[in-house]
Amino acid sequence: MPIHRYIWLPLLLAFFACHQPRETHRAFYHWKQRYDPAPAEKDALQKLGVRRMYVKCFDVDWQNNNAVPVAVADFRASFPDSTLVVPVVFIMNEVWQRKDSAWPRELAKRTADLLQQVCRNIPASLIPEIQLDCDWTRTSRDAYFAFLRAIRNEPLFQNRQLSATIRLHQVKYANGSGVPPVDKGLLMCYNMGDLRKPGDHNSIIDLPTLESYTGNSRIEDYPLPLDFALPLFEWDVLFRQGRYAGLTRNMPVSNESVFRKTGSLTYSVVKDTAINSVRLHPGDIIRHEDSPAEVLRKAAKHISRQRQPGAPVIIFYHLDPEILNKYDLHELETIYRLFG
Repeated sequence: MPIHRYIWLPLLLAFFACHQPRETHRAFYHWKQRYDPAPAEKDALQKLGVRRMYVKCFDVDWQNNNAVPVAVADFRASFPDSTLVVPVVFIMNEVWQRKDSAWPRELAKRTADLLQQVCRNIPASLIPEIQLDCDWTRTSRDAYFAFLRAIRNEPLFQNRQLSATIRLHQVKYANGSGVPPVDKGLLMCYNMGDLRKPGDHNSIIDLPTLESYTGNSRIEDYPLPLDFALPLFEWDVLFRQGRYAGLTRNMPVSNESVFRKTGSLTYSVVKDTAINSVRLHPGDIIRHEDSPAEVLRKAAKHISRQRQPGAPVIIFYHLDPEILNKYDLHELETIYRLFG
Protein backbone atom coordinates (compact mmCIF):
# COMPACT_ATOMS: atom_id res chain seq x y z
CA MET A 1 0.00 0.00 0.00
CA PRO A 2 1.43 3.44 -0.93
CA ILE A 3 2.49 5.48 2.05
CA HIS A 4 -0.03 8.28 1.38
CA ARG A 5 -2.84 5.81 2.12
CA TYR A 6 -1.49 5.31 5.64
CA ILE A 7 -1.46 9.08 6.11
CA TRP A 8 -5.15 9.41 5.18
CA LEU A 9 -6.39 6.39 7.13
CA PRO A 10 -6.32 8.02 10.62
CA LEU A 11 -8.04 11.12 9.21
CA LEU A 12 -10.81 9.02 7.69
CA LEU A 13 -11.30 7.08 10.91
CA ALA A 14 -11.50 10.33 12.88
CA PHE A 15 -14.01 11.76 10.41
CA PHE A 16 -16.36 8.79 10.63
CA ALA A 17 -16.02 8.64 14.43
CA CYS A 18 -17.11 12.27 14.69
CA HIS A 19 -20.06 11.75 12.37
CA GLN A 20 -21.61 8.69 13.95
CA PRO A 21 -25.26 9.39 14.88
CA ARG A 22 -25.62 9.98 18.60
CA GLU A 23 -28.33 8.01 20.35
CA THR A 24 -31.28 9.76 21.95
CA HIS A 25 -34.63 8.68 23.39
CA ARG A 26 -37.87 10.34 22.31
CA ALA A 27 -40.55 11.19 24.85
CA PHE A 28 -43.59 13.33 25.62
CA TYR A 29 -44.94 14.76 28.85
CA HIS A 30 -48.54 13.96 29.71
CA TRP A 31 -49.66 16.74 32.06
CA LYS A 32 -53.43 16.45 32.04
CA GLN A 33 -55.16 14.87 35.01
CA ARG A 34 -56.98 12.24 32.96
CA TYR A 35 -54.94 9.81 30.89
CA ASP A 36 -57.12 8.65 28.02
CA PRO A 37 -55.31 9.49 24.78
CA ALA A 38 -57.36 10.05 21.67
CA PRO A 39 -56.59 8.09 18.47
CA ALA A 40 -54.83 11.14 16.99
CA GLU A 41 -52.49 11.31 19.99
CA LYS A 42 -51.68 7.60 19.77
CA ASP A 43 -51.09 7.92 16.05
CA ALA A 44 -48.70 10.85 16.52
CA LEU A 45 -46.69 9.00 19.15
CA GLN A 46 -46.47 5.94 16.93
CA LYS A 47 -45.38 7.90 13.85
CA LEU A 48 -42.76 9.82 15.84
CA GLY A 49 -41.35 6.66 17.38
CA VAL A 50 -42.02 7.81 20.96
CA ARG A 51 -41.42 4.98 23.43
CA ARG A 52 -41.37 6.88 26.72
CA MET A 53 -44.02 8.94 28.52
CA TYR A 54 -43.45 11.28 31.48
CA VAL A 55 -46.82 11.21 33.25
CA LYS A 56 -47.77 13.66 36.01
CA CYS A 57 -49.36 11.60 38.76
CA PHE A 58 -50.27 14.39 41.20
CA ASP A 59 -49.26 17.76 42.60
CA VAL A 60 -48.21 18.39 46.19
CA ASP A 61 -49.79 21.69 47.23
CA TRP A 62 -49.59 23.73 50.46
CA GLN A 63 -53.03 24.28 52.00
CA ASN A 64 -53.95 25.18 55.58
CA ASN A 65 -50.36 24.73 56.75
CA ASN A 66 -50.11 21.23 55.38
CA ALA A 67 -48.94 19.46 52.23
CA VAL A 68 -51.85 17.91 50.36
CA PRO A 69 -52.07 15.99 47.08
CA VAL A 70 -54.17 17.59 44.35
CA ALA A 71 -54.94 16.76 40.71
CA VAL A 72 -54.34 13.05 41.27
CA ALA A 73 -54.10 11.24 37.93
CA ASP A 74 -57.06 9.30 36.62
CA PHE A 75 -55.77 6.55 34.33
CA ARG A 76 -58.67 5.68 32.02
CA ALA A 77 -56.45 3.75 29.58
CA SER A 78 -53.54 1.37 29.93
CA PHE A 79 -50.09 2.13 28.61
CA PRO A 80 -48.77 0.17 25.62
CA ASP A 81 -46.36 -2.63 26.50
CA SER A 82 -43.77 -0.96 24.24
CA THR A 83 -43.90 2.35 26.16
CA LEU A 84 -41.87 3.11 29.26
CA VAL A 85 -43.67 5.21 31.87
CA VAL A 86 -41.94 7.78 34.08
CA PRO A 87 -44.22 8.91 36.93
CA VAL A 88 -43.79 12.61 37.77
CA VAL A 89 -44.76 14.43 40.96
CA PHE A 90 -44.94 18.24 40.93
CA ILE A 91 -44.14 19.79 44.32
CA MET A 92 -44.98 23.38 45.18
CA ASN A 93 -42.01 25.20 46.65
CA GLU A 94 -44.20 26.48 49.49
CA VAL A 95 -44.21 23.03 51.17
CA TRP A 96 -40.64 23.65 52.33
CA GLN A 97 -41.64 26.54 54.57
CA ARG A 98 -42.28 23.99 57.32
CA LYS A 99 -38.95 23.97 59.10
CA ASP A 100 -38.82 20.95 61.44
CA SER A 101 -36.02 18.54 60.50
CA ALA A 102 -38.31 15.50 60.25
CA TRP A 103 -40.55 17.11 57.63
CA PRO A 104 -38.57 16.07 54.50
CA ARG A 105 -38.58 12.41 55.61
CA GLU A 106 -42.29 12.53 56.48
CA LEU A 107 -43.21 14.10 53.16
CA ALA A 108 -41.00 11.62 51.29
CA LYS A 109 -42.88 8.69 52.79
CA ARG A 110 -46.30 10.24 52.15
CA THR A 111 -45.33 11.04 48.55
CA ALA A 112 -43.95 7.56 47.87
CA ASP A 113 -46.98 5.84 49.43
CA LEU A 114 -49.44 7.79 47.28
CA LEU A 115 -47.33 7.33 44.16
CA GLN A 116 -47.26 3.58 44.79
CA GLN A 117 -51.06 3.60 44.96
CA VAL A 118 -51.52 5.75 41.85
CA CYS A 119 -49.16 3.56 39.80
CA ARG A 120 -50.42 0.22 41.11
CA ASN A 121 -51.84 -0.84 37.73
CA ILE A 122 -48.73 0.06 35.72
CA PRO A 123 -46.45 -2.98 35.31
CA ALA A 124 -43.30 -2.45 37.35
CA SER A 125 -41.17 -3.42 34.35
CA LEU A 126 -42.44 -0.35 32.47
CA ILE A 127 -41.20 2.12 35.11
CA PRO A 128 -37.44 2.70 34.76
CA GLU A 129 -37.38 6.14 36.36
CA ILE A 130 -39.33 8.45 38.68
CA GLN A 131 -39.13 12.23 38.40
CA LEU A 132 -39.65 14.99 40.99
CA ASP A 133 -40.48 18.47 39.72
CA CYS A 134 -39.90 21.41 42.07
CA ASP A 135 -38.63 24.92 41.44
CA TRP A 136 -36.50 25.05 44.56
CA THR A 137 -34.71 28.20 45.71
CA ARG A 138 -31.65 28.84 47.84
CA THR A 139 -33.82 29.07 50.95
CA SER A 140 -35.72 25.82 50.23
CA ARG A 141 -32.78 23.89 48.76
CA ASP A 142 -31.67 22.10 51.94
CA ALA A 143 -35.14 20.80 52.77
CA TYR A 144 -35.83 19.73 49.18
CA PHE A 145 -32.48 17.96 48.85
CA ALA A 146 -33.10 16.19 52.18
CA PHE A 147 -36.46 15.07 50.77
CA LEU A 148 -34.73 13.67 47.66
CA ARG A 149 -32.23 11.74 49.75
CA ALA A 150 -35.03 10.35 51.93
CA ILE A 151 -37.29 9.31 49.06
CA ARG A 152 -34.50 7.24 47.52
CA ASN A 153 -34.89 4.84 50.45
CA GLU A 154 -38.57 4.18 49.80
CA PRO A 155 -39.29 0.74 48.24
CA LEU A 156 -40.89 2.16 45.08
CA PHE A 157 -37.68 4.01 44.24
CA GLN A 158 -35.35 1.03 44.62
CA ASN A 159 -33.54 -0.06 41.43
CA ARG A 160 -34.97 2.89 39.51
CA GLN A 161 -33.38 6.11 38.35
CA LEU A 162 -34.37 9.24 40.23
CA SER A 163 -34.47 12.44 38.20
CA ALA A 164 -35.26 16.05 39.04
CA THR A 165 -36.26 18.96 36.87
CA ILE A 166 -33.63 21.69 36.45
CA ARG A 167 -34.44 25.29 35.52
CA LEU A 168 -32.16 27.31 33.26
CA HIS A 169 -31.00 29.61 36.07
CA GLN A 170 -30.06 26.54 38.13
CA VAL A 171 -27.64 25.51 35.38
CA LYS A 172 -26.14 28.96 34.91
CA TYR A 173 -25.75 29.51 38.66
CA ALA A 174 -25.11 25.91 39.68
CA ASN A 175 -22.69 26.86 42.46
CA GLY A 176 -25.27 29.02 44.21
CA SER A 177 -28.34 26.94 43.38
CA GLY A 178 -26.80 23.61 44.29
CA VAL A 179 -27.03 20.29 42.46
CA PRO A 180 -29.84 17.93 43.56
CA PRO A 181 -28.81 14.47 44.87
CA VAL A 182 -30.37 12.51 42.00
CA ASP A 183 -29.18 10.31 39.13
CA LYS A 184 -29.89 12.83 36.40
CA GLY A 185 -31.59 16.12 35.64
CA LEU A 186 -34.21 17.26 33.16
CA LEU A 187 -33.37 20.72 31.80
CA MET A 188 -36.58 22.66 31.14
CA CYS A 189 -35.91 24.71 28.02
CA TYR A 190 -39.01 26.87 28.43
CA ASN A 191 -40.63 29.41 30.78
CA MET A 192 -37.41 31.35 30.51
CA GLY A 193 -38.71 34.92 30.56
CA ASP A 194 -40.55 37.12 33.03
CA LEU A 195 -44.19 36.20 32.51
CA ARG A 196 -45.44 39.08 34.66
CA LYS A 197 -43.39 41.77 32.92
CA PRO A 198 -45.34 43.85 30.38
CA GLY A 199 -43.91 44.10 26.91
CA ASP A 200 -43.71 42.44 23.54
CA HIS A 201 -41.64 39.38 24.51
CA ASN A 202 -42.24 35.64 24.59
CA SER A 203 -41.71 34.27 28.10
CA ILE A 204 -42.21 30.66 26.97
CA ILE A 205 -39.17 30.40 24.72
CA ASP A 206 -36.67 32.99 23.57
CA LEU A 207 -33.49 31.96 21.79
CA PRO A 208 -31.16 34.74 23.03
CA THR A 209 -32.25 34.03 26.61
CA LEU A 210 -31.68 30.30 26.17
CA GLU A 211 -28.22 30.93 24.76
CA SER A 212 -27.32 33.31 27.58
CA TYR A 213 -28.18 30.70 30.22
CA THR A 214 -26.62 27.67 28.55
CA GLY A 215 -23.56 28.95 26.70
CA ASN A 216 -19.91 28.64 27.74
CA SER A 217 -20.14 24.85 28.25
CA ARG A 218 -22.57 25.19 31.17
CA ILE A 219 -24.57 22.17 30.03
CA GLU A 220 -21.51 20.09 29.21
CA ASP A 221 -19.95 20.90 32.59
CA TYR A 222 -23.08 20.39 34.70
CA PRO A 223 -22.38 17.72 37.35
CA LEU A 224 -25.44 15.62 36.42
CA PRO A 225 -26.36 13.98 33.10
CA LEU A 226 -29.08 16.11 31.53
CA ASP A 227 -32.16 15.27 29.50
CA PHE A 228 -33.97 18.09 27.69
CA ALA A 229 -37.58 19.27 27.48
CA LEU A 230 -38.89 21.63 24.78
CA PRO A 231 -42.29 23.38 24.80
CA LEU A 232 -45.32 22.61 22.68
CA PHE A 233 -47.83 24.92 24.29
CA GLU A 234 -49.24 28.43 24.16
CA TRP A 235 -51.15 30.82 26.37
CA ASP A 236 -52.41 34.38 26.58
CA VAL A 237 -51.10 36.76 29.24
CA LEU A 238 -53.50 39.48 30.41
CA PHE A 239 -52.30 42.90 31.58
CA ARG A 240 -54.58 45.55 33.05
CA GLN A 241 -53.41 49.10 33.70
CA GLY A 242 -49.85 47.95 33.01
CA ARG A 243 -49.96 45.13 35.57
CA TYR A 244 -50.07 41.38 35.19
CA ALA A 245 -53.66 40.19 35.64
CA GLY A 246 -53.44 36.47 34.95
CA LEU A 247 -53.18 33.75 32.33
CA THR A 248 -55.91 32.71 29.95
CA ARG A 249 -56.09 30.62 26.80
CA ASN A 250 -57.64 30.58 23.35
CA MET A 251 -58.22 34.29 23.06
CA PRO A 252 -59.41 35.05 19.48
CA VAL A 253 -56.86 37.83 18.99
CA SER A 254 -57.48 37.83 15.24
CA ASN A 255 -60.99 39.19 15.88
CA GLU A 256 -60.49 42.83 14.90
CA SER A 257 -63.81 43.88 16.41
CA VAL A 258 -62.37 43.16 19.88
CA PHE A 259 -58.59 43.27 19.53
CA ARG A 260 -56.18 45.70 17.87
CA LYS A 261 -52.67 44.46 17.14
CA THR A 262 -50.07 46.65 18.88
CA GLY A 263 -46.88 44.58 18.55
CA SER A 264 -45.54 41.28 17.30
CA LEU A 265 -47.24 39.44 20.19
CA THR A 266 -49.48 42.05 21.85
CA TYR A 267 -53.09 43.05 21.27
CA SER A 268 -55.13 45.84 22.84
CA VAL A 269 -58.75 45.28 23.80
CA VAL A 270 -61.00 47.88 22.14
CA LYS A 271 -64.36 47.19 23.79
CA ASP A 272 -65.95 45.60 26.85
CA THR A 273 -66.50 41.91 26.32
CA ALA A 274 -66.35 38.51 28.01
CA ILE A 275 -64.43 35.66 26.39
CA ASN A 276 -63.88 32.24 27.96
CA SER A 277 -65.38 33.54 31.22
CA VAL A 278 -62.79 36.34 31.31
CA ARG A 279 -64.07 39.90 31.46
CA LEU A 280 -62.08 42.25 29.24
CA HIS A 281 -62.09 46.06 29.22
CA PRO A 282 -60.82 48.66 26.73
CA GLY A 283 -57.13 49.23 27.21
CA ASP A 284 -56.43 45.70 28.52
CA ILE A 285 -53.47 44.07 26.78
CA ILE A 286 -53.28 40.45 25.70
CA ARG A 287 -49.85 39.02 24.92
CA HIS A 288 -50.22 35.82 22.91
CA GLU A 289 -47.25 33.52 23.50
CA ASP A 290 -46.59 30.23 21.74
CA SER A 291 -43.79 27.85 20.74
CA PRO A 292 -43.02 28.46 17.04
CA ALA A 293 -41.53 25.48 15.21
CA GLU A 294 -38.75 27.65 13.75
CA VAL A 295 -37.66 28.80 17.22
CA LEU A 296 -37.84 25.22 18.53
CA ARG A 297 -35.54 24.07 15.71
CA LYS A 298 -33.00 26.76 16.53
CA ALA A 299 -33.21 25.98 20.24
CA ALA A 300 -32.75 22.27 19.58
CA LYS A 301 -29.75 22.95 17.37
CA HIS A 302 -28.16 25.09 20.09
CA ILE A 303 -28.82 22.54 22.84
CA SER A 304 -27.59 19.64 20.69
CA ARG A 305 -24.23 21.38 20.30
CA GLN A 306 -23.97 21.84 24.07
CA ARG A 307 -25.12 18.38 25.18
CA GLN A 308 -23.02 15.96 27.15
CA PRO A 309 -21.94 12.54 25.86
CA GLY A 310 -24.49 9.79 26.29
CA ALA A 311 -28.06 9.16 25.20
CA PRO A 312 -30.35 11.88 26.60
CA VAL A 313 -34.13 11.83 26.57
CA ILE A 314 -35.69 14.56 24.43
CA ILE A 315 -39.15 15.43 25.74
CA PHE A 316 -41.89 17.59 24.27
CA TYR A 317 -44.21 19.32 26.75
CA HIS A 318 -46.91 18.29 26.36
CA LEU A 319 -49.26 15.74 24.74
CA ASP A 320 -52.47 17.50 23.78
CA PRO A 321 -54.55 17.02 20.62
CA GLU A 322 -55.27 20.74 20.15
CA ILE A 323 -51.57 21.54 20.33
CA LEU A 324 -50.52 18.65 18.08
CA ASN A 325 -52.91 19.93 15.42
CA LYS A 326 -50.85 23.12 15.19
CA TYR A 327 -47.66 21.29 14.23
CA ASP A 328 -46.76 19.18 11.26
CA LEU A 329 -45.34 15.87 12.51
CA HIS A 330 -42.46 16.38 10.10
CA GLU A 331 -41.52 19.51 12.09
CA LEU A 332 -41.38 17.53 15.32
CA GLU A 333 -39.46 14.72 13.63
CA THR A 334 -36.91 17.26 12.40
CA ILE A 335 -36.44 18.61 15.92
CA TYR A 336 -35.93 15.12 17.34
CA ARG A 337 -33.38 14.36 14.61
CA LEU A 338 -31.31 17.42 15.46
CA PHE A 339 -30.24 15.65 18.67
CA GLY A 340 -28.92 12.57 16.90
